[in-house]
Amino acid sequence: MLKQKHRFVMLAILMAMLVGIISMFSTWLLYRTSLEEQRKRLNEIVQSQASLIFELRTVAHEGATGTDDIDDVLNHLVRAYRRIQTDSSSGDFTVAERNGSSIRFLVVNGEKVPLFSPLANVPMDSAVAVPMQQALLGKSGTIIAPDYQGVEVLAAFTPLEGVAGAQGLVAKINIDEIKGPFFQANFSIFGLGLLLTLLGVGLFFKLSEPIIQELKTSAEKYRDLVEGANTLILRIGADGLVTFANSYAQKYLGSEECQPEGADAMLVLSGTSSSEEESSLEQVLEFFGTGEGPYELPLPIVDGRVQWISWTVKKKEAGGSLKELLCIGNDVTARHLAKEAQQEIEERFRGITKASPVGIVIVDMGGNLLYANERMHELTHCGAAQLAGRGWLSRIHQSDRDFLVEQWFGSSTVVTDRLEFRLASEGDDIWTLGQIVDLKSRDAMVIGHVITFTDITKIKLAESEHKRLTAAIDQAAEAIIITDPSGTITYVNPAFERITGYHRREAIGKNPRILKSGEQGTEFYDDLWNTLLSGNIWHGQYVNKKKNGERYTQEATIGPVRDRQGEIISYVGVARDISRQLVTEAQLRQAQKLESIGELAAGIAHEINTPTQYVITNTHFLGESFATLFGLLEQYAGLVEAIRQGVGHKELLERAETFLDDKELQYLAQDIPQAISESEVGLKRIAEIVLSVKQLAHPGEVAKSLHDLNEIVQNAATVSSNEWKYVAEMEMDLSSDLKPVNCLKGEVGQVVLNLIINGAHAIVGKLGPKSEEKGVLKLRTYAEGNMAVLEVSDTGTGMSKAVLKRAFDPFFTTKEVGKGTGQGLAITHNVVANMHGGTIDVLTEEGKGSTFIIKLPFQG
Repeated sequence: MLKQKHRFVMLAILMAMLVGIISMFSTWLLYRTSLEEQRKRLNEIVQSQASLIFELRTVAHEGATGTDDIDDVLNHLVRAYRRIQTDSSSGDFTVAERNGSSIRFLVVNGEKVPLFSPLANVPMDSAVAVPMQQALLGKSGTIIAPDYQGVEVLAAFTPLEGVAGAQGLVAKINIDEIKGPFFQANFSIFGLGLLLTLLGVGLFFKLSEPIIQELKTSAEKYRDLVEGANTLILRIGADGLVTFANSYAQKYLGSEECQPEGADAMLVLSGTSSSEEESSLEQVLEFFGTGEGPYELPLPIVDGRVQWISWTVKKKEAGGSLKELLCIGNDVTARHLAKEAQQEIEERFRGITKASPVGIVIVDMGGNLLYANERMHELTHCGAAQLAGRGWLSRIHQSDRDFLVEQWFGSSTVVTDRLEFRLASEGDDIWTLGQIVDLKSRDAMVIGHVITFTDITKIKLAESEHKRLTAAIDQAAEAIIITDPSGTITYVNPAFERITGYHRREAIGKNPRILKSGEQGTEFYDDLWNTLLSGNIWHGQYVNKKKNGERYTQEATIGPVRDRQGEIISYVGVARDISRQLVTEAQLRQAQKLESIGELAAGIAHEINTPTQYVITNTHFLGESFATLFGLLEQYAGLVEAIRQGVGHKELLERAETFLDDKELQYLAQDIPQAISESEVGLKRIAEIVLSVKQLAHPGEVAKSLHDLNEIVQNAATVSSNEWKYVAEMEMDLSSDLKPVNCLKGEVGQVVLNLIINGAHAIVGKLGPKSEEKGVLKLRTYAEGNMAVLEVSDTGTGMSKAVLKRAFDPFFTTKEVGKGTGQGLAITHNVVANMHGGTIDVLTEEGKGSTFIIKLPFQG
C-alpha cells in the first residue's frame, strides 16, 4: 500500500512538473512575441515622432515665427506623451542634446528640464540613460537597457535631424510593465493545469486500481514462479546478450564481479566469447546442438567447477527472423556424475579383468560359467564356447578336478581356502592358486561365485630352483655368509662351519669380527666397509682366525643386496680358504725363479768365470812372486849370519851383489799390488753375482716389509746381465729420492727379472741372434702419488693386439717350444695385482717395442 501511494505521489509530481514546464514555456513564448511587438510599436512611434519634430522645426524656421522650437516640440511631445500614456502607464518620450561629454535632457515626462536639474548634466559614459547615449551617437533602433533613472526599460531611440548639435529622441516603456501580465497569466495557467492534473491522476488510479491489482497479482505469481524455481531461466536477445536471468541463475552463474544479465551468452554458457563472424543467436543454437532437446551440456562455473545442465530451448521469432531464445536449464550434475561413475566402474571392471594377470571366472550356484576374462582364456587356451557351462572345469587337471569340485560345489558351505592345483594347457601343465568367494545380490543373497586363478608356475619353478640352490649352497666348498646392514650374521652354510669351526648356532647373531685375526689393521677394515657402504663389491684376501685359534688366509668377495627401492638390506660374502693355494703358488713362483736362474746358469757361470780367471792368474803370479821373495829372504838370512860370524865387508858386498836383482825387486814392487787389486775386484764381482742370485733364488718372505725398489731392480739387472749385455744397451734412470716400498722383495725381483729377460728376447727376435746391432733396455723408477712406478722398456718386436689381449694368460707364450712355459707374465700379473694391490699396464707398438708400467703402493 505504501508503495502504491509512493507511486501515486511520484506520478502527481511528474505531471505537475510537466504542467509547470509547459505553462512556463508557453508564457515565455508569448512574452517574447509581445516584446517583439512592443519593439516594433516603439520604433514606429519614435520614427514618426522624429519625422514630425523635424517637420515642425522646418515649418517654424520657414515661417520665422520667432518662437523657440523647443516649445513646439514640447507641445507636440505632450500630446504624444498622452497618447503613449493611454497605451502604457510607464510610457514616456525624452529629448536631449549632447553638451560636450554630458547629456542635457530637454524634455522628460512632457515637461522641460530646468538647467539646475541633475538631468541637465548626465555624463555621456554613465551607466544610465543608455538609450539616449545611443541616439546622441547617431544610432537608431531598440534596446533593453537602463533609462535616465536607472530603470530597465524597452526603448526605441533615434537622432533628431535639422538642428544644430546632436539631439536625440527616446520612447520607452518599463520592462516590468511588459512582463507582469505574462507572469500573472502563467501562474493562473499553472494552477489550473496542476488542478486538472491531480484530478486526472486520481481518477486514473481510481479506475485502474482493479486492473493494476490483477496485473500485480499475476506478476507476483510469475515472479514467484520464476525467481523461486531451482531452475536456470535465461532470456537471450538477438544481439547474443543475456537480457534476463532469474535469481537462481544469478546465484548459480554470477559472482560479485560479474552477473549474467547483460553478459555475452556464449561466455556464460560455454566460457568462450561469441565469434564476430557469425550471428550470436546462431552460435548459441549451434552450441546447444541439433534435435528437439533437452540438451545435456557442461557449464563452467565462476569458481572453476563444471556442472552439467539439461537445457530446454524455446525460440521466439518475429517477421520470419529469430529474435529471442528462452533457455530453461536443470542441474543434472549428480545424475550425470552417477552415470559417469557407473560407466567408469563398468569400464574399470572390464579394464581390470582384461589387464589382470589373474584368471577370473564368474559362475552361478551350479558352477555354470557366466563370465571369463581374457587371462582365463590365455591360461586354458580355450575360447568362450569351450568354457561355457561347466566346460571350464574340464580344463582343471584330472588328478585335481574331483577334489576341487567337492570343495567348491559339493556342499552348502564353500571352502574359501586358497588351493593349489594344475590347469591342463597346451604342452606343460600350469600350476595355479585358486580361490573362490561368494557373489551376492543387493539383498545379500548368494547368487553365484567369483573364482580367481593365479599362475604360480614360476613360483613353483622358483621354489624348485631355491631348493636346488639351497642344496648347492649347503654343499658348496666355499664359505657363504649373509649379514644384515649392521653386519650381524643371519646365515652361514656348512662350508663356513667346516672351515671356521664355528657351528651355525654359534655364528648367527654374531658379528664377523669373531673371525678377526689381528693381521689386518683398522685401515683395511675401513676400506672394506667404505666400499660396501658405497654400494660396490669388495674383493680381496685377508687372514682370519678359526675357532681353535688357527690362522688361515681366505679370498673373499662381498657384495650388497638391494631391495626394489635400491636400499641395501643385507650383505653376502663368498670366501674360500686359499692357505694351501698360497703355499702351492709360492712353490710355483719359487720353481719359476729356480727355472729362470737355471736358464741363466750358463750366463751366470760365464759372468763368474771371468773374474775367477783374474783371481787364478793373479794367484799364480803372486805364488811365483812370493817364491822369489822367499828365496831373497833366505839369502838375506845368510848375510845376517855372515855378519854375525864377522865376515868382512868386502865379502859381504860380493855375496849381496850375486843374489840381489834390483830390476826384479822393482817389478815385484809394482805388479804385486796390482794383482792383489785385480783379485779384489774379481772377488767382489763374484760376491755381487752370488748375492743377487741368492736374493732371487731365496724362497721369499711370508710378510711384506719395506725394501729399496732401486736395489731390487739393480740385482735383477746384474743376474740377467749375460742375457742382455750382448744384444742391448742397458739404460737406468732410477729415482734417487724414491721411498722404500712395502712389498715382498723376492716376488718383485722375480717380476723385474722376467720383464728384463722378456725384453732381451724381444730384441733378439727383432734383430736376430747374430746381429752386431744392439737394442736398448731402459729401467726407470719414480713416484706417482702414493704409488712407486717401475717402467721396463725395450726396442724389440712389440706385440699385436691379439697377443696383448692374452699376454697375462697362464701358459700363453709366443716363443718357440722349449724357450718358455708361458708362466712368466701370468706370475708377474698375480704378484703385482693380487699380492700387492698394484697395477700393470702395457704400451706396445708392433715392430717398435713395448713398455711395461708397474705401479706398487708404497704402503703395500
